[in-house]
Amino acid sequence: MYLSPRTSVNQPAQLLGDHEMQRGYQPLYHLDIVNRCPGCGKSHWHVGRFSAECAHCETALPLAMVASQPMQPRFTEHFSKTAMAA
Repeated sequence: MYLSPRTSVNQPAQLLGDHEMQRGYQPLYHLDIVNRCPGCGKSHWHVGRFSAECAHCETALPLAMVASQPMQPRFTEHFSKTAMAA
């Protein structure tokens, strides 16, 4: 049974902010529901740390819990003059 990517199966009920309303439709992989591939409609996935890939057609979707967090660079300095002075 093929479900359209616009069905409520891949989109849990939640309130959307203004910035999310302007982005348009973005399919995400949710860990707590059955996810159907927007490319082929099947539900077999290879789940990684940042994305999930369909086992049949190799369509990749970002994980919902990762996509909801803002990206922040991580800077680590070892043996710098300012780190040694502190």
